[in-house]
Amino acid sequence: MRRTTTTLGALALIASLAIASSASAAYDPIGSGQTKLTIDNSFSSFLKQEGISLTAKAGAKRKGKSITLPVTSGNVDPTIGKGEIGNQGTIAFQGERGKVPLRNLTVKAKRDTLIAKVGGSQLKVASSDKRSSVRSGFGTKYTAKALKLTAKVATRLNKKLRPETPFAQGQTIGTLITNAQPQLITILERNRAQVALDPAFASKMDSLFVSINPIFPAEHPGGPTFTFPVIGGSQLAPSGSEGTLRTGGQVEMLQLGAGQVFWNELWLDFATKVDSAEVDIEPAPAFPGKLGRVGVLDLGPTSVTSDPKARTISVSGAPLTLTAATAQSFNEAFAEGKAAFAAGEAFGAVSFTAQGQ
Repeated sequence: MRRTTTTLGALALIASLAIASSASAAYDPIGSGQTKLTIDNSFSSFLKQEGISLTAKAGAKRKGKSITLPVTSGNVDPTIGKGEIGNQGTIAFQGERGKVPLRNLTVKAKRDTLIAKVGGSQLKVASSDKRSSVRSGFGTKYTAKALKLTAKVATRLNKKLRPETPFAQGQTIGTLITNAQPQLITILERNRAQVALDPAFASKMDSLFVSINPIFPAEHPGGPTFTFPVIGGSQLAPSGSEGTLRTGGQVEMLQLGAGQVFWNELWLDFATKVDSAEVDIEPAPAFPGKLGRVGVLDLGPTSVTSDPKARTISVSGAPLTLTAATAQSFNEAFAEGKAAFAAGEAFGAVSFTAQGQ
């Protein structure tokens, strides 16, 4: 009985680890990169002997025995080198008797490595048993050596081109290397964002007897600075042009005998330049209560620094200002409806270093 229990416990542990491993995999959308197909000498000689040319067009380019295609789409988990990568361009086999173009070429990080649209069908073009992937900055570099022609594509080429010596299943085509870089990077749940309150704003809140309090896991280590942990769901572009940094915790702004404003989980959106939060203004019904996710602050000019080697994205001292809706809610909650706060008023500055996966 003890042995059985131990075995079942071990199996449960293995299953839980497998589930955790699967759950941790995050696929980043691809934004750029290049795929390079280098033709094997034997395949090049075979084509020349049969009077068949291999051309590149519609974005693909050929130089010597290499064909390059721009990477345009797809999703990859760079931590495990898995995913699909879409490429722009067409590769065409052309002989005296016909032509076979390969369009919509997709690289898959598995045995059936190269997929393309051939005629009206989506076919597996080539497979490889010698595959590897390594990190390349924020992205991944995938290599497939000894690409072998599939039976279906060999049949299609023989039917259209009718060479004297037919194409054969398993015929070596060459080596493929794809360097894929993400459009958005999955951010790990590490580090904390810091918001330093503007001195004039902090002074105004003090004059109105409004206390500003962090609610865990938000923290107030001292002075004007509040910190917030980076949480799951964050994705950022290396350039800082888009994506959202999500943080946890709450900020409570309280005036005894008047209003109480909660901002829960501040999310900084770099595309819209807005810092949003789940807003709750109490007590209700004197105040509106829960408003859902609302833009509470505007993000001003931001300088973003990316380090592909360390896979980090950093922002230092980006200005935050009150939105019109926030200014109005503060006036109602803390200033008896008077115009003490205004849209565009400085709230503070945000800084962080986000760790990409």
